[in-house]
Parts: sequence; C-alpha cells; structure tokens
Amino acid sequence: MRALIIHAEEFWFKVREKAVAGAEELTTLPGEASLSNALVVFVTVEPGDPSGGKAFLEEVANDIADIYNRVNADVAVIYPYAHLSKKLAPPHEAVEVLKGLEEALRGRGVNVVRTPFGWYKAFRIKCLGHPLSELSRE
Repeated sequence: MRALIIHAEEFWFKVREKAVAGAEELTTLPGEASLSNALVVFVTVEPGDPSGGKAFLEEVANDIADIYNRVNADVAVIYPYAHLSKKLAPPHEAVEVLKGLEEALRGRGVNVVRTPFGWYKAFRIKCLGHPLSELSRE
C-alpha cells in the first residue's frame, strides 16, 4: 500500500464517470462532498496488501489515526488513487482493503469519509502548509 497524506483546509470532490469494471456502486457512498479541516489519504492498494490481513490494516489505521489526532483534523478522507504505484491489486481486493481501513479507522474514533473506488473524480484541495501537512507512506 502506498499513501499520500495531505492535511487540507478545504477538500471537495465530485464523482464523474466509471473508470473500471468493478467500480463500487454509489448507493452507500457520497457522490460529492465539501469538507473542511480534512486529512485526505490518497491510497493505492497493491498486490499482497490483502494477504496482510487485519494486522496490516491495524498498523496502517494506527498510523493514519495518529496523524489525524496530531493535526487535530475533523475528518479523514480515504481516496482510492491508482497513481502512486504501477502495481495495483485487483479491484475486488482493493475495495475490501479500503473498506477494512475505513472500519479500522472508525474503530479508533476517526470520522471517516470514503470516496468510491473505480470512478473518475474531480477534486479540489487546499493544503494547510505546516510540517505535518504533506506526508507519504509505503
């Protein structure tokens, strides 16, 4: 898994069109949102990530929750983002990992918004520009 983490004063996204077969349905996920004081986590799920199981997700969630608390964010956004690696997990595996990460973060008291997997999305981000406002993880 790779992640680009941005602490944003403002973050907006809007779903545009399906990008891959196996895209999530929009029935339970937001198609558009405008958020303030958001920790935006752009996530690429790679092959092998699902085999890490719960322990892997717990480790990732602990790291994100720690950053969330340190920057005093109001919401964490899990944003599927295929552009951080050339090696991508199959869509159904990626969705399961992202759902597991969402659940693990909620279990730590983090307010979470997860954007839908497999869609082209427009987004606008305004980074806060402090020492913890731009991070990456592998």
